[in-house]
Amino acid sequence: FADIKFGMVLALNPRAAPLEENLDGGRNLPPKIYFSKIIMLSAKIKTHLIKLKQKKYRNQFGEFIVEGFKSVATAVKSALTVKFVVVEETFIKKPQIEKLTENCKRNAIAVYICRQAEGDKIKTTETFPGIMAVVAKPEFGLEDLASDAPIFAFDNIADPGNLGAIIRTADWFGFYNILLSENSVDPYNEKSARATMGSIFSAKIFQSPDIKQTIKILKDKKYKIILLDSSGSDINSLQPENKTVYLFGSEARGVVSRLDKLVDKIYAIKGKGAAESLNIASAAAILMSKI
Repeated sequence: FADIKFGMVLALNPRAAPLEENLDGGRNLPPKIYFSKIIMLSAKIKTHLIKLKQKKYRNQFGEFIVEGFKSVATAVKSALTVKFVVVEETFIKKPQIEKLTENCKRNAIAVYICRQAEGDKIKTTETFPGIMAVVAKPEFGLEDLASDAPIFAFDNIADPGNLGAIIRTADWFGFYNILLSENSVDPYNEKSARATMGSIFSAKIFQSPDIKQTIKILKDKKYKIILLDSSGSDINSLQPENKTVYLFGSEARGVVSRLDKLVDKIYAIKGKGAAESLNIASAAAILMSKI
């Protein structure tokens, strides 16, 4: 990178299709292309990035965006497919960025350069951290979660920052099974993904189309359903079991009534102060630390 050159892709495979021809979600990208130049960000790629800020396009293309060095570096090291990386031109010569882009080249991941003004348009954060990546969304089903390990289920969780913090905390404690109701926030929302600090790449997340039916299926598989609610018994009396679904409701409304009859036991985290309730991410963290 002594001199940054803007131009077309040079690849060892001369028959390889340009990356821009694979914006159907990137599924047709040839697997072993080694890019030898930094590529100028085109209008087509910029439009694609802007679209990925919306859930419908994340679902359509099966992709999501992560920003910041730590998240991008973790993505490249993960088992997920990184479609491409974008670096703002003033960051490209920074040693850690340069090392990361070299790693991208070795792994056949295209790197685009954008101008500062372009970074301001494609960013998902208030201040663009200089690097972002487009990553293929993993597809997990209920069968991926139902593996005799605890499942943390959330009904109508609305705050993306809370969800991201929960995923990060679960990763810290070694829990990876996350079940979300149909009316919960998208875990691949840019704010959720950013709040995970890279833990989004370890989590197995299933967003159910019908949380009631999903809980019923898990009960049939002999999972115990534990609800966390202020009306329950002291959590210190909880005896953890692997085949358990720990269910949390929204901070505003709790678990909706349609799920009440599916619950086996209710536990509460008892407080000593004057606060009305716990933040849901804090409650989940306390539970995880106890089991």
